[in-house]
Amino acid sequence: MKLRQKPDDFIVWEIPSREWKSSGKCAVYKVSKVGMTTFAAEKVLATHCSVPFKVIGFSGLKDTHARTVQYFSVETNKPECGNFREPHVASELIGYLDEPLRTGDLKGNSFLITVRDLSEKEVETAKRNSGQVKCGVPNYFDSQRFGSLKGVSGFIAKDVLKGDYESAVKKVITATSRHQRARIRAIRKFIASNWGNWPACLQQTAGLERTVEANVVSHLSESPADFKGAFQRLFRGIREIFFSAYQSFIWNECVKRVVRQNSKEVFSVDYEAGKLVFPRKWNPDVSLGTFPSVAPEMPENKIISEVLKLEGVSLGAFRSEEHIFVARERNIVLVPENLEIAFADDELNKNKKKVVVKFFLSKGSYATIVTKALFEQ
Repeated sequence: MKLRQKPDDFIVWEIPSREWKSSGKCAVYKVSKVGMTTFAAEKVLATHCSVPFKVIGFSGLKDTHARTVQYFSVETNKPECGNFREPHVASELIGYLDEPLRTGDLKGNSFLITVRDLSEKEVETAKRNSGQVKCGVPNYFDSQRFGSLKGVSGFIAKDVLKGDYESAVKKVITATSRHQRARIRAIRKFIASNWGNWPACLQQTAGLERTVEANVVSHLSESPADFKGAFQRLFRGIREIFFSAYQSFIWNECVKRVVRQNSKEVFSVDYEAGKLVFPRKWNPDVSLGTFPSVAPEMPENKIISEVLKLEGVSLGAFRSEEHIFVARERNIVLVPENLEIAFADDELNKNKKKVVVKFFLSKGSYATIVTKALFEQ
């Protein structure tokens, strides 16, 4: 099974929730990109419009390894400057708004996904599961939510909530991955091998400006025991990602229990934070609403209590000065709208099959959860 063998195998269109106007303070651009992050596309747009990032808005982050269509707003007096075409990104002026686009200004996203290199057995699995997927699958947060786990063992936010700031900081500045620049990887390995020798680590980070490594090591070279202060030197947006990831993991763990309680038979699939549980078939007449994300000021919840006990974290620990946790309700079941599934020979992989899946999801849900439920992997 191959997902995203080429960029056109994963196509995403944003469906905006706002209507464009014929004039306004902010120009709105329809941006098509491939093999590029949302932030990289933002940088190209900023360069063409000769504006700082702070006057650019967008509704959501989109996959790098995909072909995507999304919308950006730019406060500019020269709206025509945002019309351009480059090898990996193109932008077209389509209207105006009085206020910039903000994260969440979406109805949802439409997807066209081609899954390749499938055996006959995998095709049969998809055919068997297609009816169940149409009825709805668990609305889990998928691996994209847990990028902060790459190269580390355990959640950084969990260390902070338990008061172990040193472990949290160590994970932040010593985690390595193949996507990092060679110099950053080398510096992080040096810090891990020389943990506590902050003068030597400071020499290694010389020349780095406004990086995570430089900020933290600079603080620890002056205050070697102040790991809490070192953690707080991290950019606020990075810290928020750590806490959101852990809150999402707790939600997933809770909903796994709900799925088991409401299914006769289940199967599990690996993801970045462990395993997810899917129903082969929901129990008859099952009706599942929402489940809250963990937060300190919430009514007693037996399932959350069970999960937190296994995690070794108390509910009171979420009453943290580092992050404000809010108990938001999230639908337990995700139903892909307008779902279409087509089976065919795979022109890229000899003697293999492909499946083309088309559907719409409301914002906040993950298309890869649909493919996991369909193919059981």
